[in-house]
Amino acid sequence: MFNHSSKQFIAVIVLLSASPAMAQHVDILVFDAGGRIGVGEFNFDTLTGGENRVHLSRFSGAYTVDSPGFTAPIGPESLPGNQELSWEYLPLTVDSGPHAGHRSTLLYWDGTGESPEFGPTATDDYEFSINGIYGAAAAVGSDEIEPGSVIAPTPPNGSIHEHPFFFLDDNGDGTNATLPAAGIYVLGMRFQISGLEDSDPTFMVWATPEISVLPAIQPAAAWVRDRVDSLFVEGLPGDFDGDGDVDGGDFLTWQRDHDALGGAEALTQWEINYGVGPAASIGAFHVPEPTSLALVAGISLVWIATKRRRV
Repeated sequence: MFNHSSKQFIAVIVLLSASPAMAQHVDILVFDAGGRIGVGEFNFDTLTGGENRVHLSRFSGAYTVDSPGFTAPIGPESLPGNQELSWEYLPLTVDSGPHAGHRSTLLYWDGTGESPEFGPTATDDYEFSINGIYGAAAAVGSDEIEPGSVIAPTPPNGSIHEHPFFFLDDNGDGTNATLPAAGIYVLGMRFQISGLEDSDPTFMVWATPEISVLPAIQPAAAWVRDRVDSLFVEGLPGDFDGDGDVDGGDFLTWQRDHDALGGAEALTQWEINYGVGPAASIGAFHVPEPTSLALVAGISLVWIATKRRRV
């Protein structure tokens, strides 16, 4: 657990915030949380911090900003010294609305309606990039983990304070000749450094510059917070036997141990992703006819009814 009352921690933050260029901002905080990377937020205006995995920000008119930054303290919660802090982009799975089952490293909602309806970006050409010390690395909307880059190397005391540039591009050309669709964009990240376990998934909720979009950022953040432990699932949802694809073998595995594998909710994920995976894509497995899927759905309903009678 991050202890934001640490005197050593506060001392170094006061020194950092004394610079006018670094004042008036809130950074993503990374620290040693007992052998793994903890993630939080530090407010340079109030000199307070705490654990937080959902971070909000807004693009400028140029769709490139260098805030929030990344801060690591000096003291008991310091990161390992002389190591590189890096990140990777995580595929997130939508579990509700018209795009339920959509899985991507970059989710989009136009910000309208009574509740968020996240799904794919307007086209497949959207990229969200962070400019690490070795160059920019982009999330391009893949359904698999995508590599990031290095945020910063730590000095011997394990501290960092970096402000890399974030950039949203609608067509991959690296310019703003055309602008991204207005709305809210969400991506997931996981931080890594030698000597500590990887962080839990961390999420960034971005609003585009339009004033009309701003009211949508809070319900979008609430949507993410409600799913902070389920938006990213290691591996492919429905791949119960762990062979990299979703097929009939996974249904048999689910039948044998359905309670441990998530019950009816997990079976729904299997139905959504049936046929997904490298083996399925080259025809190594039979993709069932609609009547077969209906039969499976019937089996699942019988299973649910049986469970209810036993309760």
